[in-house]
Amino acid sequence: MMELSEKEKSSSRPADRLDLDGKWFSRAGENRVVLYFARLIRFFRVRPWRALRRVLLLTLFGVALAVGGINLWAWHHFREAGRLADRQRFAQAHAHFAHSLQVWRWSASTHFSAGRSARRAGLYAEAERHLAECQRLQGGSSVALALEHLLLRAQSGDVNAVEDSLWKYVEKNKPETPLVLEALARGYLRMMRAGAALRCLRMLLEREPDHIEALMMRAEIRQGNNDAREARADYARVLELDPERDDARLHLATNLLRNNPPEARAQFEYLLARQPNNLDVLLGLAQSRQALGELDEARALLEAVLAKDPENSKALTRLGTLILNDGKATESENLFRRAIAADPTNYEAHFGLYRSLAQQPGREEETDSQVALYERVKDDLARLGQIATKDMTRTPKDAKLHYELGAIYLRYGKPDVGVRWLYSALKLDPGDQRSHQALHEHFQRTGDKEKAEWHRLQLRPETAKPVAAQP
Repeated sequence: MMELSEKEKSSSRPADRLDLDGKWFSRAGENRVVLYFARLIRFFRVRPWRALRRVLLLTLFGVALAVGGINLWAWHHFREAGRLADRQRFAQAHAHFAHSLQVWRWSASTHFSAGRSARRAGLYAEAERHLAECQRLQGGSSVALALEHLLLRAQSGDVNAVEDSLWKYVEKNKPETPLVLEALARGYLRMMRAGAALRCLRMLLEREPDHIEALMMRAEIRQGNNDAREARADYARVLELDPERDDARLHLATNLLRNNPPEARAQFEYLLARQPNNLDVLLGLAQSRQALGELDEARALLEAVLAKDPENSKALTRLGTLILNDGKATESENLFRRAIAADPTNYEAHFGLYRSLAQQPGREEETDSQVALYERVKDDLARLGQIATKDMTRTPKDAKLHYELGAIYLRYGKPDVGVRWLYSALKLDPGDQRSHQALHEHFQRTGDKEKAEWHRLQLRPETAKPVAAQP
């Protein structure tokens, strides 16, 4: 076979190729990357130390750029958290602090800020975690951290134990006074001391008239005291200060249902456009349409709520009322019973069940029993209101009141709240026999034998009552 001449070999190579130590690489536009790396390889061979220095410099530059970018991301979230905290959107602020801590996890001050925002948002477990990490990172406590721990205790239910210490800050008019008053107000509300909470809010609003959270808390108390007009004014003021506070708008719309259904509907429709999956908004819109006589539209909205939450007590009650008004007593009875099972304190459902039974011949005995149960629920709810607005304000450390609250909540299927109040009674009076008996019975029913036995041992023989174990 004939061999090609050197000239023929050269001419047989593609015109867009160059040779480097016998290797081909492209010069064409689509192969410029190959050309770049070929030159880089030649540079390493000719001047290795200079090439290495350049690579190291480029690497350091890349690392610095990455670190700077990550810290810039953390700084963005930190600044956004501060902005949201200034607007008193504490849950959103905490979420941004949490993002920044993914990078600045060793920053004690950032953990402190995250803990404070979590506390003010009611995220007490998160607040405790951040404050503990802050203390660890800074190697001990500090005046600011010690105060924050006191505020957390006050706000999360231990206000009776720390209120005296916190009122000293207020009496001395220290810079932290607004924070102290806010935490005390929340703690008092949690412990049903509405009068004490109002005192804190009055003092806070005298200092900061546009304090959004203070206005929201005062509106909540006023609404609970059936002072709808004053509550409405507070919610409206909040929306003037921050039109995007959807929680305030929802409360305002609910407030308007009784006296101004058209305006309530307008507010609910505005909220629905912003929160299409919010069941409370759908339910409120259904109530406003029902009040305006738009019954088909109301029913469709209630069915939409129940499609997403089949045991929604309020929706079941409203739908049951619509069906009962159409003369379908048996069908409405089932809905009212489901509503009561979901929330035994729903007195409207109890009343609806009474009405449905009364319209069915031969069920007079059941009707009478239901009337008695309805009256009992109404009385218990009225008693809760009296304790919150009057009794607890007068005698906040009366163990009997704490026991009474615990017993009521346990009776209506709210064990978490009920147990908390019973333990609060025992903190005030460790020997309170009724609280020990109630906790013994509760834990025996729920199968917690160790706790049930402990509370049984605290009972004196004359007060102990045997309770059959549940199968």
